[in-house]
Amino acid sequence: MSAPFHRVATVRDPDAVASLFAEVRVPFSFSPARPEFRYRHCHDGDEHLSVVRLGLDGPFSAWGDTEVFGVTDGRATCYEWSTGAESGTGLGTPVLFRPGHPTLVVGDAVEVTTINVTRPLLQGVADTVYGTETPVAFASARPVTDRLGRYWADLAGMARDTVDSAAFAEPLVRAQLTRHLAVAMLECFPLVGDRQERTLSMEAQTRVYRTAVAFFDGHASLPVTVEDAARAAGTTTEALVRAFRANHPRSLTPAAYLRTTRLAAAHADLLAGDPARGDTVRETAARWGFAHPGRFAGVYRAVYGVPPRRTLER
Repeated sequence: MSAPFHRVATVRDPDAVASLFAEVRVPFSFSPARPEFRYRHCHDGDEHLSVVRLGLDGPFSAWGDTEVFGVTDGRATCYEWSTGAESGTGLGTPVLFRPGHPTLVVGDAVEVTTINVTRPLLQGVADTVYGTETPVAFASARPVTDRLGRYWADLAGMARDTVDSAAFAEPLVRAQLTRHLAVAMLECFPLVGDRQERTLSMEAQTRVYRTAVAFFDGHASLPVTVEDAARAAGTTTEALVRAFRANHPRSLTPAAYLRTTRLAAAHADLLAGDPARGDTVRETAARWGFAHPGRFAGVYRAVYGVPPRRTLER
């Protein structure tokens, strides 16, 4: 994952506004209705995610075709939009702007947040979550329900708080936020296709995931493999990987989950061990499938903060 960036700018030149739009992959033309205007722009994100907070004093119009999927939410004295065959007035609910749907916005005194995710990122999340490879296409720019529109607005507030914190510099925080926003976009706005079929696919993946987790937890001490877990869950290895990525809180692969489970078991054995009885780190590591003591020590220390020998000899 690329390093995060933070960009703040205040401009009064229409060409500078258009350049800032292009920077967030929304190459819109921009025209203020009066020569005197001020545009404020705060852009946080990385190669997959952009959280753009902007304010614009005075009336304006902007038009073009976005390169990313973006949801706009906020307030304005006037805000009229049209995208594809749809149009709306005001910002009472979030609006989704999509690639391939030319957009026109006419507004005045705008304060909005737009959350953008790239097409490859959204497609990858959709493939994993729904277990399909259907190209992502939305049926509407409006949320599925008012409740989901409010949910998105709350989530946008959480995203703003996150990008304003020092934690946003951490790759895991950004990865979790990006995935959360991508899944919410897929669920809050109507996708083309059968929603019930997607729901059933998600439920099936959840069952596969839970079955495999129970298998790993119950058989970690045995020489089982990811393929064994896939057979126990009645699926393929590839589908099992998708199920884990869609359901595990940290999107671990099945192999990573099994390693984590065995590492936790080795940790428990070290806590219960006694060097006076002849217990050693090497034997404990080997018992749980870690053949190289040095590598085991590195992984163990990264997770538990101390060398395994210190746990055993405490």
